[in-house]
This record gives sequence, structure tokens and C-alpha cells, in this order.
Amino acid sequence: MKSVEKSVILTLLLLLLYSASTFSVEKYRIEDVRNVQLEDAEQYVTDPQRLVPDDDFFELNRQLQILRDSLGVETAVVVLPAIDDEEYATAKDFAFKLFNYWGLGNSEDDNGLLILLLTAEGGREIVFETGIGIESTLTDGMSKLVQTKKMIPYLKDGEYGKGLIVGVQEITKIFEGTSEFKESKGLKGNKKPLLIYLVVGFLALIGIDAGKKKKITDSDSPYRNAIDSGALKGAGCWAAVLFLPQFLIYMIIKSVMGRGKGAALDCEKCRAKSSVKLVDKPEIKQEAIPGQDGMKEYRFECSKCGFSHIELVPYKYVKPATKSSDSGERVINSTSRRGGSWGGGSSGGGGASTKF
Repeated sequence: MKSVEKSVILTLLLLLLYSASTFSVEKYRIEDVRNVQLEDAEQYVTDPQRLVPDDDFFELNRQLQILRDSLGVETAVVVLPAIDDEEYATAKDFAFKLFNYWGLGNSEDDNGLLILLLTAEGGREIVFETGIGIESTLTDGMSKLVQTKKMIPYLKDGEYGKGLIVGVQEITKIFEGTSEFKESKGLKGNKKPLLIYLVVGFLALIGIDAGKKKKITDSDSPYRNAIDSGALKGAGCWAAVLFLPQFLIYMIIKSVMGRGKGAALDCEKCRAKSSVKLVDKPEIKQEAIPGQDGMKEYRFECSKCGFSHIELVPYKYVKPATKSSDSGERVINSTSRRGGSWGGGSSGGGGASTKF
């Protein structure tokens, strides 16, 4: 009899082991994450496994709509069980790449915010990824405070919806200036390090700008390169992150001086220095279609003599996102569904992450 009992127990154990080995948590890559904003302008929450209860899901969307409409912060919330840890070193790395893959935030203000929640046992984590333009308000330290003081108590108990809602509410207060959280200012007493930091930052930005202009003017396609000069790349991107206060002041000064729209070129007609600038928005001369690039027209003009130059630049066709056939989709407003978009912003790596 005992041998039969042992045999039954052994069989059950083997079945349990087999079930455990066949069950695996779905791991996502950034290409697998559905961008619901492209399908419905009133959706901000991507929750493919429906880990957030319906009531909390709708309330969270409402809060995110308020944050975007009243304070201009484009926020996406992504709730996943796990990420592909073979492709992404950390959850923060995944969030950074997803943020830039989607282009959260306006391309001029970089006012995007991504909130990523991972829920699989042993890998639970909350991550904030901030756009360059909001890092001075929602700093890394403030992000950490919101996560640890407001969200983690709920998230630890599996109340994912409530944890996300209180987090978004506190973020809203931070941008409104009514949050209870205050960061220690530091650098008290000796102000010399701060002064050095400010001077080095401005010198770095000026040097990068000068180097960028030289590279543009010395190239075979100065106008084409001038069009792309407004994008933060390489050293410019890192300088903007490391010296954010100086970068913001520097951009304001350039805007006041009329140098905010890319690099200024020397006029090839009247020879005036830095007088030719990009004007207006590009005009689409030929629409891109599948298998064929489109063409955009950019116009440059000299502020001294009126010299004008037209530059035609090809652009790629982007396939529209297709709607999911998932019958369990939660619809915010079924009578007025229309695709939205993010603004093409970028992140410099700001934010915070907390495991729980």
C-alpha cells in the first residue's frame, strides 16, 4: 500500500515539474509592445495581459489625459510581465529604447514620459524614463521618491492599478508645483564646484555647436546637414543630459537671437556670415508610398540679401500600425475611435527604476 502511495506522490511531483517546465512568462522586446496611441488617441495604457483591473485602467487613462491636456506631458504607461533579458541589460535599458522607438513627447520640447511596470515574480520593477525637456522638473531624485513613497506600497501587494494611479497623480502635482516631495539642494557652503560646473557646461555647448557648424560648412552637402543639425546626437546629446540647466538657457538665448532652427550658414551670394537659415516647415512635394520614397522641400533664406535656396530631401514610407484582433480589447470611446500619435521626442536616459 505504501509503495502505491509513494508511486502516486512521485507521479504528482513529476506532473508538477512538467507543468512548471512548460509554463513560461512571456518576455517582450520593444517591437512586440503594442502602441495603443496609434490606434486610439484616447488610450495611453498598454496592458496586453490585462494585469490592471478595468476600473483602474479607465481611471488611469483619464489621469494621463489630464496630464497631457493641462500640463503638456505626453505619458505612456506600459504594463508587461517581463522583458527579454537576453536582449536588454536592464529594465531601464528597455524603457530607454522603447521611449525613443515610439518617440514620446513633442520633438521640440522633449516632454515625454514612459512609465514601465514589470510584474513577473522575481523581476518586479517600476521604471520612469523621462524626456530631456522635463528632467529639470521630474528629476531622477523626484522620480525615485514617487516610486518608493507612493507607488511601491501598492505594487508590493499586487495592486498595480492603484499604484500606477497614485504615481501619476503625484507626478501631476510635481508639474503643478503642489507636491509634498522636496529634494535636498546640496552644494551648500562652497559654491566653487557649482561655478565650475556651469562654466564647463556652457563652454562644452559652445564648442560642440562650433564643431557642428564647421562640419556642416566643410561638407559637400551643407544645406542637407543643416536640416539635420537640430537633432541631438552623439556628444551633443550627452552634453544636453550632463549640462541640462546650461543647455536650456543656451537654447533660450539661441531662440531669442533667432538661431533656434538649426545651423546658420554663410550666404553664397552676399557672403554675410551665418545669415542663411532654415525657414518655415518642410513642404511635402511627393507623398511616400510603399516601395517608393517621398520628397520634402526645405527652404533656406538669407536675412541680409534675401537669397533663397531650396533643398529636396527624400523620406521613407512608414507603414501605419494595424489594429489588434484581440477580442478582449478595452475600448475607451467606441463611438469616436481615431488614431493618435506621439510627437517624435527623445530621452537622454533620465528617470529612475525601483525593484519591489
